[in-house]
Amino acid sequence: MASLASDGVAPRLTRVHQIEPLAWAPLLAAAEAEGWRMLSRLMDEWRSGANRYDQPGESLWAWLDARGFVIAVGGMNVEPAPGRPGTGRMRRFFVHPGWRGHGLARRLVGAVLASAQGHFSRLHVNCESSQSAAFWSRCGFTEVTADAASASAKDGVAMTRPARYTHVRLLPQMQAAVGAPSPWASA
Repeated sequence: MASLASDGVAPRLTRVHQIEPLAWAPLLAAAEAEGWRMLSRLMDEWRSGANRYDQPGESLWAWLDARGFVIAVGGMNVEPAPGRPGTGRMRRFFVHPGWRGHGLARRLVGAVLASAQGHFSRLHVNCESSQSAAFWSRCGFTEVTADAASASAKDGVAMTRPARYTHVRLLPQMQAAVGAPSPWASA
């Protein structure tokens, strides 16, 4: 691993409440170098106020290196209209190439899922690459294909695939019992 941290201090996971453009610059440059515009859109939406990940159940999380540079990001929004009520959309997940292979993305998914507890019964994600699809499958998301939608309809579970979503995850009903095991423990 080529560390971005000069002093070897482990990165820290934090919920994003404000964006400092200089801290995001290396991650933004890495995403654009790989042809991904999702972080540019995240920045544009944040600046304009169009999306601040601040609705109930929404959150944006980032891993920071020892110098405070963002090395990974991921979040969840309420699915926009005309989406199904109770559905969240996982989005803007990206890990700096120098930090891949260390479980940061998987732990980001866990943080996002934990912060969404009780708000959503279903999650969607759009995978634009086979690597992304494999990752989301490992995180408990199921690929939604025409065949899967037909099979699910026979089982009484409608899984119509909107064109912009490739994977879905149904969430367990949340229980208010204190000490109940977290459904996100394996995420």
